[in-house]
Amino acid sequence: MLLGQLAFGQNTPVLGWKTHFSYQNVKSLTLGSESLFAATENTIYSIDRQESSLEKLTKITGLNDVGIGAIGTIPNSNTLIIGYKNGNIDIVSESSIRNVATVKNYETTQPKRFRDIVVNSNSAYLAGDLGVVVYHLERNEVTEAYQNLGPDGTPLAINEVYLQTDSIFAATGNGLMAASLASSVNRQDYNNWKRSLPGIAFQHITKTSFGMFASSESDLFKRENGNWSFIENFTSTITSLESLGNQLFISTEEKVLSYSSTANIQTLYTIEGDGERINTILNDDSFIWIATNGLSLQRLIKGTSETGIYYLDGPNVDRAYKAQRFNRNIYIVPSSFSNHSEENSFSQYNYEDRNWLNPATTASSAPVGQIIDLVEINGETYFASYNQGLFKANRAGDSESLMSSSSAPQLSGNSYNLTSIELDEDGLIWATFQDKNSNLFAFNPATNEWQAHNPTHPLSRYPTDLFIGPNRDKWLTIDPEHDGGILVYNEDSGDQRYLNRNGGQGGLPSNEVTDIELDQDFFVWVATSQGVAFFTNLFSILEGASLTASVPIYENRLLLRNEYITDIAVDPANRKWFGTRANGLWLFSETGEELIYHFTVNNSPLPSNQILSMAIEPQSGDVLITTDKGAISFRSDATEGTDKHENVKVYPNPVAPNFNGQIVIEGLVNNAQLKITDVSGKLVKEVRANGSTAIWNARDLNNSRVKSGVYLVFSASQDGLETYVTKIVVI
Repeated sequence: MLLGQLAFGQNTPVLGWKTHFSYQNVKSLTLGSESLFAATENTIYSIDRQESSLEKLTKITGLNDVGIGAIGTIPNSNTLIIGYKNGNIDIVSESSIRNVATVKNYETTQPKRFRDIVVNSNSAYLAGDLGVVVYHLERNEVTEAYQNLGPDGTPLAINEVYLQTDSIFAATGNGLMAASLASSVNRQDYNNWKRSLPGIAFQHITKTSFGMFASSESDLFKRENGNWSFIENFTSTITSLESLGNQLFISTEEKVLSYSSTANIQTLYTIEGDGERINTILNDDSFIWIATNGLSLQRLIKGTSETGIYYLDGPNVDRAYKAQRFNRNIYIVPSSFSNHSEENSFSQYNYEDRNWLNPATTASSAPVGQIIDLVEINGETYFASYNQGLFKANRAGDSESLMSSSSAPQLSGNSYNLTSIELDEDGLIWATFQDKNSNLFAFNPATNEWQAHNPTHPLSRYPTDLFIGPNRDKWLTIDPEHDGGILVYNEDSGDQRYLNRNGGQGGLPSNEVTDIELDQDFFVWVATSQGVAFFTNLFSILEGASLTASVPIYENRLLLRNEYITDIAVDPANRKWFGTRANGLWLFSETGEELIYHFTVNNSPLPSNQILSMAIEPQSGDVLITTDKGAISFRSDATEGTDKHENVKVYPNPVAPNFNGQIVIEGLVNNAQLKITDVSGKLVKEVRANGSTAIWNARDLNNSRVKSGVYLVFSASQDGLETYVTKIVVI
């Protein structure tokens, strides 16, 4: 078996973006004159049919949306047509990407997903939930829309269409339909469509030299003498029909088969791997391309059993609820306390190798799912399953369950109800459990022993997450279905305090707490469903005095008031990143009083405005962001600083006349102050580094582009003792 990994490990430029989507579920295939195009949920990748080189298309490279529904190509060209789930359309040529938002902007309560694209002459027929939309490629407009084709003009989704010289055939959720393509026929009138086998849902349709075929679930039908009849049943659902003239290729969830004119069925390929399935197939001369869910893209050489696997580097799944950083590794997990996934893996991105690992999580050869959290200790990973408890990962084989000790928490019915884990400075793993007699435990990896701790507050029975302060206080986030808020507890003193919305008792914006983070000033920031707040003295929380959280003021109002904040991240410059449920990603200054960036789907490559989690890798400045539609990273201009200048780099240098980006200066002393002058010593610009990185847009104090010449950069630490001088040449 040939194994081909198609990876993209190059550095991301400062203020640049990089996608980290899952590529294991290839949903659609289409063939251009030069390339094979394969679609996952958020990405198109094209493989050059001669050179096997690869190009990836995402929002970063110019696509206008995510959530791909169907793809097709213009015959005898390499022009790609993309139909999205929301009705948007992109037409991608070698020189441009044309967006057609007519259907996306059409006001209707019906879904708009495209499911199939077929091109005939100068028209593209896009079939989907609304019916069939006809787009004229040369006139650049939608010329027809066949809607409401169901009985009595009711809405009817079209799954696939087949065009022949004088007719259009459609596989629908309510039988098979056909209409004349004659210019005199009004195909927008449902009365002009002939119907066959109503009441049966059909998914696929195609034509061979020995007849037309359609499929419904696992049943195959054939059209003879104008009538459709059942001819064959398969052991699993038919996922695609592909014509090769005198032969019909059929893919089911498990197999690729050929069906001849004599009704001879031959198995060409059987998928390997539990839980994987075949999505579709495509004929390409001497190859059959096989798009799978779980095994990416495979290529079968006709007449042999030889296959090759083509896959892009990425995490296992697009939806990840928690991102965690340990050293130079970032981990994401597929579940959360309130959103359980049976996916039995987590994903790890290594910034040294710049690739993803997706180890399967099994114990005693059985899958371990519902993974909600993890920690890393000395390079070893410990992960938590809501149902099955705590495990030590073993990438070479089965993971080790850590629940067998007599001191371990006990099952509640069939589940441990494990909601979070957190590592303290002594190397102990603290774990919270719901609805038990003891709901807070510490696990010692050195002895494999558990120790129970018992806050007496009645709400300690319902923790969902855990934050450990530098003074060893444990901040337990309480389930909002059981009043919410935060219970702060110290196991050494036994002191505890419940923080909530009440003034003097926390003064939180909301009792629904979603995240707690510590910044570089030892302020504790709290994210809630109604905004953010922070506590300035975490060491006095348990002293009992009146306590009300502070909220920054931005634009004369409380910062992000009434905004549902899903996550907080603090970067090396002590700036605050806030993810939201429906309003994208915000970056504010250290105090929260100055807005630096607000990223949404409309002004950035973010795949969604629903941010689930974030993790920052301080050496690179990368902010990894997970959303409900996939992960993406933004390389910020804040990196971890040092106490001296080390390996200072300036790029680009020299600066070309047409360069309009940011000049990056790396390797500076922490939070350096920079003065940029011309060679005569005249001050041109002052810049402050964020950690060890500073940027300059080649503009002066009046925001005018600087003239050609040599510019000196004087960098100094805040106390002025550590200095460095370099130069930038502007052409």
